[in-house]
Amino acid sequence: MTKKGIGERLGEAVDSAKHKVNEMADRSRAEGHEFKAETSDHPVERTVEKGKAMVDHGKAELHEAASEKKARDAGR
Repeated sequence: MTKKGIGERLGEAVDSAKHKVNEMADRSRAEGHEFKAETSDHPVERTVEKGKAMVDHGKAELHEAASEKKARDAGR
């Protein structure tokens, strides 16, 4: 196993932070969609907004996993 240089480890730390920012953005968008779904009077719009919220929650989970992996890699 080769030892990583400081530049490579810093790059992975930056990537981890980017993924964390994207995770929070996706979670915020999901909250907005959930609010729209709860306050809409139209059943189709409620369903569409719930679907959008599910997609954003899924994307947030992917970003969270990528962030954790990059953070672990940066520490090695």
